[in-house]
Amino acid sequence: MTIDIDLKDTNPDVPKRPREKVKKEKSPTNVDNAPKKKRKKIIILVILSLVLLGLGFLIYKGYIFSHDFGFRFRPEELFIREEKSLKKDPTGKYTNVLLVGLDTRENTGLLNTDTIMMASYDYETNNITLLSIPRDFHVEVEEGVSWYVRINSIYSTAEQKKEGTGMIALQDAVERITGQDIQYYAVVDFKAFVEIIDAVGGIDVNVENSFTARYPLGKDWQIVSFEAGPQTMDGETALIYSRSRYSNQNNEGSDFARAKRQQKVIIALKDKLLSSESLTNPKTILGILSSIDGHITVSEFTTKDIEAALELSKEFNENSGKIYSFVLDPSIGNYSLVENKPMESGAYAIGPKAGFGNYTNIQEFVRLIITTPAIYEEKAKILIYDTGAGYQRVLTLTKELNEDYPYLDITFAGTLRADKEEIIVYSHEEGKNNNTVRELSKYLKTDLKTQPEYITTNLNGEDVTILIGSNIVIEEE
Repeated sequence: MTIDIDLKDTNPDVPKRPREKVKKEKSPTNVDNAPKKKRKKIIILVILSLVLLGLGFLIYKGYIFSHDFGFRFRPEELFIREEKSLKKDPTGKYTNVLLVGLDTRENTGLLNTDTIMMASYDYETNNITLLSIPRDFHVEVEEGVSWYVRINSIYSTAEQKKEGTGMIALQDAVERITGQDIQYYAVVDFKAFVEIIDAVGGIDVNVENSFTARYPLGKDWQIVSFEAGPQTMDGETALIYSRSRYSNQNNEGSDFARAKRQQKVIIALKDKLLSSESLTNPKTILGILSSIDGHITVSEFTTKDIEAALELSKEFNENSGKIYSFVLDPSIGNYSLVENKPMESGAYAIGPKAGFGNYTNIQEFVRLIITTPAIYEEKAKILIYDTGAGYQRVLTLTKELNEDYPYLDITFAGTLRADKEEIIVYSHEEGKNNNTVRELSKYLKTDLKTQPEYITTNLNGEDVTILIGSNIVIEEE
């Protein structure tokens, strides 16, 4: 925009002189200035155009990224200041999220989901329960069809039929198995997994067991080893640690052991992401955004969900929330839920003990670990002794305990003494099985949680001992 101003002599006190006709010649200076001004305008216009194009590109990229990522911007949320909260299950007590790790390596040509994990947040306790479903767990290819396949192939099969349906099919399968409604999901491929961990500066993992394993690298194999103990892992190391399963050492060669290691890595990454340094470091945040662009898919969420999730993270930390981990393996639920089930073809498979497609008992167990995860995570071996109540009374009590705490390992071990009155519940190893002791002490209405002097041995090597004296009161049916 240009403004022309014509300055005229308007002073009335100065006599006017007749104008002389003067022939003005263009000076060299005037000749030089005109092109310069013109060039300056052109340069400004070019710069302005580039800036506008750049902003337009960023807005477009931002829209495409956020749209693909799952974000839905709703302008009305900027003006409605209602309480922010995540979606919840029908009980209103939990939010369930399905976490999926996707194998997108070029040499496989597949889209198998090697990590399938449900995370459930309890709003009353601020605790999180993780449940991993092994890749070899067999499930119906789709609801109502008696054709069972590995659950890690459900996503790929659906995607091949129709793009964009993989997570719908997998979420449906997990909901059938667990009996839980899932409100959100996140799918991360290996590349994003590695880069996110590198972006936060690595993660701290306490390796439980030393082991050596063969690990596929492209078309070849490499030998990898991990020593027991705390260590910091970069992204590639964490990926190898969480995916290795070809080992004969310390029971680390199974898919179940691998699922437990994956949970360790997820928890370690959670700790790093929720640290103040990661959340306030622009470089870290940019690195994470760069990693997830095109490598992570999340179910639809809004600004309301983002605010609620951040608030939930704050509450989890401030209230010392805990994470409890479970794997749907043959040992879960006191070895009563899942078993190895070789297929007619001879292929290895695992599935419900009640039969393929029958998830009733598994669903009951999932409800229990979501509501009272601590005692089921400890997997304590519990023996009950009669020390004065009488054989039949303690046998009846044991039956009642098994009914009220299904899937715990509770056994009546017979009469130990006949002259004691008190009821005592204690752990044989200090600092372990505290949740089981606390829960069963509450059930039996006793505050005695220390091994008595008259017990001088480890008895039968159980984790938790219950001594039932004559003061026990058993309600008759």
